[in-house]
Amino acid sequence: MNFRCKTPERVVDEIEYMLKIGFREVHPIDDGFTTNIDRAKAICNEIIKRGIKMPWYPQGGLRVDKVSKELFDLMYKAGCYRIPFGIESGSQLILDNVKKGIKLEQVMTAVKWANEAGLETLGYFMLGLPGETIETIEETISFSQKLNLHYAKFALTIPLPGSSLYADWEKNNLIKTNDWEKFNYASPDEVFTHPNLSWQELNEYYKIAHRKFYWRPSYIFKRLIRDFKEFNLINDIKEVLKVKW
Repeated sequence: MNFRCKTPERVVDEIEYMLKIGFREVHPIDDGFTTNIDRAKAICNEIIKRGIKMPWYPQGGLRVDKVSKELFDLMYKAGCYRIPFGIESGSQLILDNVKKGIKLEQVMTAVKWANEAGLETLGYFMLGLPGETIETIEETISFSQKLNLHYAKFALTIPLPGSSLYADWEKNNLIKTNDWEKFNYASPDEVFTHPNLSWQELNEYYKIAHRKFYWRPSYIFKRLIRDFKEFNLINDIKEVLKVKW
């Protein structure tokens, strides 16, 4: 499949326009931002060349096998402050099941490079992928804690209509509804029956994963130091109290 990208100049033209009409921050959602690393570097260089000063980050996330230390250094220089990674699982078996095409070693290296560049790091994980078990979920939770991430977001797998996962689970009579409004990540309903795990188990581990990541003494200590430096302690406390842990 071929696709056409906007030129780096066009991308930065649009960024300048957004700043001109009042936006203060930009979060590009581009799943292929680093598919061509040279183009990603060119966008950063164009931002630097024009003297644009704005905070931004690639909200769509980056693949760990399509990055480099040089790229992260350049992104930081161009005003980027956060790198989300689509990690999905801490089990190599599950990554291979979904044909993610990455290795856990690549994940560790990419996160290390981003941290060294001064960027915040965010890991996206999915629970309930094909082949998932309690054991592989616990591997994912453990792996998330080893990565020295600033943030982690765990989500339940949703077999979106039109995807190969949906087709496979529908073929095996695992899809429970055709009400497309229920196929969302924000407040997922029980739209499928997982081959190995109950819906109750998936929801319970969704909560456990967040608790185990954010309530580690080492994480809390680092977060407190950062909050004091950035005068953000009160806001963080308010956000924590909003969450139904």
